[in-house]
Amino acid sequence: MTPRQIAEHATMQSFLNCYLREMGGAQIVEPGSQVFGAVNEASRYIRCSLPHQGIQMLAPLRYWSPTGRHRFSFPLYYWAAGQRGPLPLDYVTMAALLAKELILSGHDAGGADELLLRVIQSCRNIATFVEARQCDLARLYGLEFTFADAEQSLIFGHPLHPTPKSRQGIADEDLAVYSPELNGRFPLHYFRAHRSAVQEDSAHPQTATALIKRELVEDPEVDAAFKSSYCDPDDHALIPAHPLQASLLLREPAVRELIGQGLLAYLGAQGRAYLPTSSLRTVYHPDATFMLKLPLRVKITNSLRVNKRRELERGVEIHRLLDSPIGRDLRERFPRFHVVRDPAYITVALPGKAESGFEVVLRENPFHGSDAADATPVAALCQDHLGGGRSRLAAIIDHLAREEGRPAHEVSRAWFRRYLEISLRPILWLYLTYGIAVEAHQQNSIVQLRAGYPDRFFYRDNQGYYYRRSAHDALERILPGLSAKSETTCEDAVADERLRYYLIINNLFGLINAFGTAGLVDERVLLADLRGVLEAAGASTSFVRTTLDEPVLRCKANLLTRLHDMDELTGPLASQSVYVPIVNPLRGGEPS
Repeated sequence: MTPRQIAEHATMQSFLNCYLREMGGAQIVEPGSQVFGAVNEASRYIRCSLPHQGIQMLAPLRYWSPTGRHRFSFPLYYWAAGQRGPLPLDYVTMAALLAKELILSGHDAGGADELLLRVIQSCRNIATFVEARQCDLARLYGLEFTFADAEQSLIFGHPLHPTPKSRQGIADEDLAVYSPELNGRFPLHYFRAHRSAVQEDSAHPQTATALIKRELVEDPEVDAAFKSSYCDPDDHALIPAHPLQASLLLREPAVRELIGQGLLAYLGAQGRAYLPTSSLRTVYHPDATFMLKLPLRVKITNSLRVNKRRELERGVEIHRLLDSPIGRDLRERFPRFHVVRDPAYITVALPGKAESGFEVVLRENPFHGSDAADATPVAALCQDHLGGGRSRLAAIIDHLAREEGRPAHEVSRAWFRRYLEISLRPILWLYLTYGIAVEAHQQNSIVQLRAGYPDRFFYRDNQGYYYRRSAHDALERILPGLSAKSETTCEDAVADERLRYYLIINNLFGLINAFGTAGLVDERVLLADLRGVLEAAGASTSFVRTTLDEPVLRCKANLLTRLHDMDELTGPLASQSVYVPIVNPLRGGEPS
């Protein structure tokens, strides 16, 4: 297939799976059944009816998944009332028909044109990435890789998002420089700000200002004149910026006013070339002490990637919590579980603005030198092969099965159980014991392998924390003033819902699906293993009982969130995105 065909098929698969998950109503058509007036003699199909338009869609099934991410054979077809026969679907027609059905079903139409625009942009970007990386399969799917390789390998993005690679705000000619999928890398730009214009905090012994200057002093690619002129202790801070953000900031009237007052100066590009990670705006260098989470006025999937003030405070607050008895208890019980901390932030204050666009988070970098080997976001392990071959996870399991002389399904179960031990158990313990929930979705979850098996787990993201309301007073006794600035406390039901979606549905169901789609092991076997671990960890708790026993679970609806044009990083925690009920595969079986 051509890169364009690969991209279009990936787009259709993601979009249709989103629709089926969020709206339900799909029927399995077995061989021997009537399909479009004829007997279906060959394949199983999913039939999706669009009653408001009198249209049926039919998707030949390559793989049916109890966790909800099915694989289709192409072409897909549709048949409208009065039409002589089925017609093959293209991705634009499919997206338009499904979006129209959502609107006719009563959903707000305000974001429909925006949705279709992003579907097209996302598909085109995927085609660009496939074309550029189709000769780079060893780095994308091989057994040996580094953290940087894995972070820059997510060609298709979120498999249950309608526009996983949409990016509004980056010109096509800039994609190669700033996209992780295209092995982008670039030096950062720097502003010099007088301390009277700077706001910062640090849970580290040194200030953010001092940490940034030290990083520059230790960078061999920063010239000596720059170091001597700007990196000594003085009344000024250096603020790193993404090149695209620097260009936007320099056009801001308030920024130009600060420059005119002598309180701010633009110093241009300087130092080593950083790599954009899978989030696009967090940058990494294997020799740097810190990763940097930079603001970037680009709309990626659902949100503008700005650093909200509460998130800056949240990172520092979590660092201090982890230095308390909570963190010591966590480390003693689960030494292979790690939180990648965000100990400091810095920004330039602009009058009348909560966020100025300068907000920078300093993130610890645990992936130096040999520590970068075999560390990967879970999403990169699970990603489909762009040429139809084996995913990285499947390649690893195949290799282990050959090495150990065991069946792949046995190795898969052993691998999955080890993963649960270093991820699910500590995250669940932290929540059930202290009321702290984390958004441990597959992109925020980094697993480091040793001899092919999960060895260490890292959770990252200063946005993704919740304190259960019922635990707030106990947490505040440990850290006075907790959540006052970070706004992290929420109702118990919201914390339950978010943890259940990000950890159970996104992370673990997604991982189970990757084993199943690769033909390594029946998904139901791993679902039973997951159920057993959940029972052992907290059978008497309402969180676990709901997760195991309720017929439906609340799941984030990426398609509806996108249709309503909601920005997930703004507004109250309880209403940042749409959630819908889905069938709970920990209880259910395959539909008939």
